[in-house]
Amino acid sequence: MSRLGLFFCAPYALFIAACLAYVTLGEVGYDGQFAFLQLPVAAQLELLHVLGLDRLLHDIPWPDAWGLFMTPAFLLLYASGAWIERAIARRRVPLDHG
Repeated sequence: MSRLGLFFCAPYALFIAACLAYVTLGEVGYDGQFAFLQLPVAAQLELLHVLGLDRLLHDIPWPDAWGLFMTPAFLLLYASGAWIERAIARRRVPLDHG
């Protein structure tokens, strides 16, 4: 298990939790809830818009869209951290105590 991969995933998970908590605690109205629920997946939504694929989301419920967008985001964050961790480990030169 990659510690750096988990470290990369932690801020995203905390951001998601903060948005869900803010919406769940009822601090915002309906429009605010919609905006706060979109924040964690805003980059993915923008990418689909730029690619012209945003029309594909019209028939997908929000929980499914969240799973569709967040799963690859977490996998990408974790894989990036694991790759960097392995690259750093390979560059370390063992000390010769001889």
